[in-house]
Amino acid sequence: MSRLLMSLTWRRLRWTRFILYFLGLALVYHFGVTLWNSQEDQQQQQQQQSSSSFLSSPNTTPGQKNEKGSGRLDFPWYTQSHPALDIPHISDKFTTKDLSSTERQQLQDKAVADARASMVERVGEIVGIPGSRMTTTEKADRLRALVECWTGQGEWVKDAENAFRLTHMQDPVYGKCDKKFYKTNPKSSHRPATEYSWKTSLTSSSSSSSSLSCPLPEKVDVQKWCEVLNGRHLLLVGDLVQYQLHEILLDAMRDGPTVCFGELNCKGKKTHLRYLRNDILSINRRLDSAGEHPAVDIVEWPFVPTNIITAYPVMILNRSPVRETDAVFTRTLSNTLRVLRETVPDMLIIYRSSSIGHPHCDDTTTGGASDKGGPLDQRLTDDQEKLLPFGWSELRRRNAMAKAMVEAVGGVYVDLGALTDVRPDGHVGGQDCLRYCIPGPLDAWVQILYKLFLELENPNI
Repeated sequence: MSRLLMSLTWRRLRWTRFILYFLGLALVYHFGVTLWNSQEDQQQQQQQQSSSSFLSSPNTTPGQKNEKGSGRLDFPWYTQSHPALDIPHISDKFTTKDLSSTERQQLQDKAVADARASMVERVGEIVGIPGSRMTTTEKADRLRALVECWTGQGEWVKDAENAFRLTHMQDPVYGKCDKKFYKTNPKSSHRPATEYSWKTSLTSSSSSSSSLSCPLPEKVDVQKWCEVLNGRHLLLVGDLVQYQLHEILLDAMRDGPTVCFGELNCKGKKTHLRYLRNDILSINRRLDSAGEHPAVDIVEWPFVPTNIITAYPVMILNRSPVRETDAVFTRTLSNTLRVLRETVPDMLIIYRSSSIGHPHCDDTTTGGASDKGGPLDQRLTDDQEKLLPFGWSELRRRNAMAKAMVEAVGGVYVDLGALTDVRPDGHVGGQDCLRYCIPGPLDAWVQILYKLFLELENPNI
């Protein structure tokens, strides 16, 4: 009898020990995964904390006045000296500021080649541009040459009376410049930042040795835009600058205010426009934050669940610049693009390039009157870009890498950042020298996107 009791007790203990061992192994595994992920993400969180509260530290407040001789004139829009924009608590191991311009170009060439190879390895060779009439490689190449002409072969021309201007009806924070300006100026006048139009060259030499005409429309025909959308819904995913793209599209296509999820003013087939904030385009499928609320540093709202992406045949993306290695940037973006293409093979993928901010942008205006304002004559030199904070010094390379991956997956890369990189004027200002007031430089983004959607459905391109 005692042996039987001992045997039963031992069996119970064996199961107890097995359960305890299993729980212990699970805890060890969970701890290891958490530690690995935290080390990889720490660099991104540090950068986003600094850039989301742009220039919030005492050393980097826009418009900060300094004692004579204590600052520097690093950028062409500065009207007074400012301290160097170094952030001591963030390591520079993810920047290439110590390299020469030649070395940075060589690094970019290699990074672009690696990025494209990584994308092709994941999805294979994609023919044409899925989700459009660009069904052949030749048509896709001609369309992309046009896009490069619109963004790379233009200049800002002062044309106060005829400039394309949006009427802003959405988030009031982007209307503060007009509100301030018209307190002291007549309604018939124009705020200086709205007096410029983006004018493209009449022709552009493409890689196929032929010339393409690439004028932009001076006006946007909403009904034509609705016709080419043909009832397809649009999802915009990215950071807070991407939210501005959502704002100007609503301003262009609606006759009144709306919220983050709204119907465009299309008659017949209804088209919806929606914005989701996911700063780094991560492919997490649920919100990984305590209490189901997003964190304040990097927001990663899920957008890849099947029920979401199958409802939006048109995706416009942008990945926020964060401090990370090129390998991490390539791996994360290529994974996201792979998931989108595999889940919805005929999705139209459009990617917007990232823009630099303009530190101390308040130097471009004084009391609402243009001082050293207006567009720059040219983009910053490589040596000037090295002085930019928050990883913006690496944006030229990262944008080129994104272009290679997006085009390899059959998407369209639109370098809208090229237009605003030379516009230190027109920003919201104060502690926000990254986003712009509306109307302003972003109006030209609407003209280019409108033309893009028309050409994507052009059978004769």
